[in-house]
Amino acid sequence: MPVDTWFPLAIYYEDLADAPQHRQALIEAVLDLEAAGAEPRNFPEMAWTGDLHGVEQIHLDPRFAWVVDQVETHTRLYLGELGLDLSAIDLYIQRAWPVVSRYQQEVGDHRHNTAHISAVYYVAVPESGTDAAGCLAFFDDARPNEVSPGLGSENTNIIATWNYLNQDQALYLPTEGRLILFPAKQRHGVTMNHTEGLRISLSFDIVLTAAPGQAAGAYEFLAPPPSQWRRFKPG
Repeated sequence: MPVDTWFPLAIYYEDLADAPQHRQALIEAVLDLEAAGAEPRNFPEMAWTGDLHGVEQIHLDPRFAWVVDQVETHTRLYLGELGLDLSAIDLYIQRAWPVVSRYQQEVGDHRHNTAHISAVYYVAVPESGTDAAGCLAFFDDARPNEVSPGLGSENTNIIATWNYLNQDQALYLPTEGRLILFPAKQRHGVTMNHTEGLRISLSFDIVLTAAPGQAAGAYEFLAPPPSQWRRFKPG
């Protein structure tokens, strides 16, 4: 009695070989940016995220050039696995920011609605490869196998066995030196850091546009290249 599973969510990850030699410099750069950032806007249980504190352009900071190069390389590999014609698109890092999680801090579930691809790179992780420092969680909002809505609710005991056909989320252990890429529209969050150490990561939002010279039909699904845009005159 076979059971076929279709329409999987594709999450790409790679453990970067050169990560250890860049670790300390990246930690120092992130903590410098945190110290110089805007007045804290996060609640005590929330991780410090640069995008909320005026630190969202680390892709333009030469201290992060190595990571930026890795993001560009692996984004192309990820899209190639998805079957895209890379010659037909242009890719842009729209914004990028550090995230610092301390004891008992987390990142609530959210989506990156202004981007197409999101990337996370783990700079420093206490107890790397375990769930102690907080996992990256992807949530399944479609629930295609939930034959009656709500069967998986915590208010019921109807699900006897959780398995790959009925799970409502997937957890990725935080692993130092690992780069993860995923569709930006996918709802995700980060569970609690239960360690006394800092979990430091870098987040990137990536946008696809049509490459110049593409057939007009491409613009139905991809924005035209920014070189063809016209900004309004000052009002």
